Amino acid sequence: MRQDSPSEHRNLVPSYMAAPPAPVMEQIQVFRGDSSKSGLRDYLNILFKRKACILISFLTLTILAISGVLIYTYLIYTPKYQARSLLLVKSGWENYSPDFSLENRRNPQVNQGDIIGSEVRILESRDLKERVVNVLKPEKIYPDLVKKPIPGLSNNEAAVIMLEKDLAIVPGKKGNVIEVDFNGIEPATSAALVNQLVNFYIDKRTEIYKDPKSVIFLEKKADEFRQKLADSENRLKAFREETKIISFDEQRSALLTQRTNLVNSLNATNNQLKEVQEKITELERQLNSVPKTTTTASATERRADAEAKLLGLKLQEQELVAKYKEDNRLVVNTRNQIEMVKQFLEQESGKVKPGTAPADPVYQDIQKQILSNRAEVSAMKIRISALDQQLQQLNAEIQTFEARESRNKELLREISTNDEKYRTYRQRLEEAKIYDELDRQKMTSVSVIEPATAPAVPFNPRKPLVLLILGALAVSILGSLGIAYVLEMGKQVMSTPTEAERRLDLPVLITIPLK
Repeated sequence: MRQDSPSEHRNLVPSYMAAPPAPVMEQIQVFRGDSSKSGLRDYLNILFKRKACILISFLTLTILAISGVLIYTYLIYTPKYQARSLLLVKSGWENYSPDFSLENRRNPQVNQGDIIGSEVRILESRDLKERVVNVLKPEKIYPDLVKKPIPGLSNNEAAVIMLEKDLAIVPGKKGNVIEVDFNGIEPATSAALVNQLVNFYIDKRTEIYKDPKSVIFLEKKADEFRQKLADSENRLKAFREETKIISFDEQRSALLTQRTNLVNSLNATNNQLKEVQEKITELERQLNSVPKTTTTASATERRADAEAKLLGLKLQEQELVAKYKEDNRLVVNTRNQIEMVKQFLEQESGKVKPGTAPADPVYQDIQKQILSNRAEVSAMKIRISALDQQLQQLNAEIQTFEARESRNKELLREISTNDEKYRTYRQRLEEAKIYDELDRQKMTSVSVIEPATAPAVPFNPRKPLVLLILGALAVSILGSLGIAYVLEMGKQVMSTPTEAERRLDLPVLITIPLK
């Protein structure tokens, strides 16, 4: 039967039926309203009409579903046992690298999240998985590999790949706990695998954090600066033996005191020289105003004065000889004065020639004073020259001392620097040895809170067979009904008034049952 379009049906309707009366239209609307509420009747019609198809589909789907349940339950289903271990990771000495510098720097703050991330990366390393597989053997971890090996891969490689899928390293969301989970077939094997992995992890992190070269380097640097310190001390000792200076502070103080005394003596002598020179000038002025001769002069008094002067000069000579050498100018000048006084005494001891007047005593006394002051000026000049020479020598000695003192300070600084470096590297070496000892004792900042134990119940328990069968039956019923509904919707004929109205978009006026 060909299905016509709604426009063709409209064209086939007779003209006397195109516009039925109003009462007829109301009856048509009522009939349409009743037919639109017959959805349940349609479904029941489909159910009775397709009962054979539904039954066949139900039986077929039931057989397939129950077969699938039985195959899954007895052939495919494999219980998995989850072994779990909990690790506590703390911030320890492993997180601080040895400091090879000589600066006293504080250790930087370590982010706990970075520490946890690093430890997770170590646990996830392929090397640990390979070690575990080599120790426990692939056939013990995955027995199916013996029966069904993976083409192109050895059992060890295949076991490592499967272990990466079944092993889970879960960092704690809060705190410093890391969770190590493994889903295995055998409970005891799963627990042994997790515990073995944790042991290898602790050993591996010890290998990673341990740096034996740091101890060797620090020992080398400590020996190097110990030798430098010894060399510096030997140089200082040899320098002090060469200079014969026990205490540079006392030597500096003595030199400065000596220089101060020389400068004071030089200034005092210069002042005395000026005074004596002024005195000579004054005596010369007085000498010009005094007569040279006098008749009242007494030769005896003059002689006595000359002898007293001679005695004073001899005493002065003895003092100068005790202080200075024989060729010193002061000694020579004093001896010249002594000779002049002796000549004067010889002249006085001779007879006075007739017709001549004796010299005036005042005049002679002024002359003596002038001679004495001139001799004193000469002595002062010589003394000034000697003091100046001594001051120059002392200044040169002070300069030499300053150079030696600078060298001494340089050697002391060198000793202090080498000693400080030696002590620093020695301290770093002791710390590195302590870390190395902690490595050997396996004292780490990771603690096993809870070792893995063999689980008694699989984490994917098998569902009861009754529930699985009931589920299979429900799926079969729904599937068979769905198949019938799909077949009914895909047919090309119209078997109910409602379906005719829905497809043709025209009202059904009457239905005639098939007899």
